[in-house]
Amino acid sequence: MLRMNALQVRLLSLALFVVFCVTVAYWAVTLSSTPRGPLPAAAAHSELPTDQASTLFGGQLQRAANQDIHLFGVLALQGGAAAIISTGGEPPHAVSLGGSIMQGTTLSEVRARSIVIDRHGVHSEIFLPANGAGPTIYVR
Repeated sequence: MLRMNALQVRLLSLALFVVFCVTVAYWAVTLSSTPRGPLPAAAAHSELPTDQASTLFGGQLQRAANQDIHLFGVLALQGGAAAIISTGGEPPHAVSLGGSIMQGTTLSEVRARSIVIDRHGVHSEIFLPANGAGPTIYVR
């Protein structure tokens, strides 16, 4: 039979105590940590336009309210404001605030980078296109 002296008993007790402390610490951290929840889903595809599908069943295809109006610039004057716009395929021209753009459409508001048009009582906003890569000239 193997007899252990006092030093060996103490070393064995110390080793078992260290294993016990590590085990308790591991489970304390594991159980106290908050669950992360499910992993994020893959990016969803953008929705397909369904407006043209209505024509398959006898519906009428309608154009967007401001699809035929293109904004080229805004002018801020001391007495008012104006916008440089093009309708349809026409060349750009200036329209003053409150002026008629086309039949039933007026220039309602001029903002720093957009205009607001009033089409039969419905307001919609048209933005300036993004600046190109070339140099931009500002005139005061």
